[in-house]
Amino acid sequence: MKRHLSKTQRTILTISIVLLFIFLLLYYGFLIYQVFAKDFFVKQAIQISETNQNPVFKIDKVLLYSSASAIDNTEEKSLKDIDISQFTDIAIYIDNTSYINELTQENTVKALRIDDIEIISNAITGMKSLTYKSPLDFGKFSISEAADMYSQKDEYIQCAPIDYTINYQNKETPDYSTPNFYTDCSNAITLSFLNKNLVPNYSVPDNKNISFNGTLLDQAKVDLNTLTTDVNFKITITNNLNENFVYNIKLNLSFDKDSGLVTNGYTFQGRESSEGNTYNFFKES
Repeated sequence: MKRHLSKTQRTILTISIVLLFIFLLLYYGFLIYQVFAKDFFVKQAIQISETNQNPVFKIDKVLLYSSASAIDNTEEKSLKDIDISQFTDIAIYIDNTSYINELTQENTVKALRIDDIEIISNAITGMKSLTYKSPLDFGKFSISEAADMYSQKDEYIQCAPIDYTINYQNKETPDYSTPNFYTDCSNAITLSFLNKNLVPNYSVPDNKNISFNGTLLDQAKVDLNTLTTDVNFKITITNNLNENFVYNIKLNLSFDKDSGLVTNGYTFQGRESSEGNTYNFFKES
């Protein structure tokens, strides 16, 4: 005698078959998606590689000038209450003619922006910032009143972006009071990292001669290891074809014997571009 399934059993069986069908459909759909996604990723990677094979923009060299200075808070300038600050000026030169020899819409600049600015410092004292600096003041101590200063309260500091005005004509007396960059990349991107009041309210001992430079750090017995700072930011160039090119720059500012003792007065470092794609701007698709 055949045993018939009850209504409940038939319902359970039907639901099980439907669920199994849905599972198989999703499983094979996922496999098909993976195949197509992988194929799309490979094609996209090849396209990106071909697009960036001949870089339109690349960093030619980076110059770093580091020193220190101070502000005397006393009216009589007795050096009994000075605030010592440390700074590093940064000059970044862009090469736009290594791939395209002549100036074209492709290798000239329509917009320049620096953002995703991040400062990671060992120094727990002082107020830190990364701001635009006039090339006429490169290597000179100055404090931008408009700069947003940050204390080292968190693991890292994020600063406000910097937008440049693009000049299409080289003037004899250019205005460098605000961020500006020439469309032909003939001037450097100049920035300044500042740790304001690294040593506040320092009193210079009597009969002690001082110079307002990096020797102040030695005078105040600042541990050079505490000055080590990572400055990271993104440079985005938009050319006159409205194409975007991006480079994420990472600068390690250290002042040991290998990189130069800032306590001797100042350090001046140059980092040249090397062969390969290390310093090439990446063209966004």
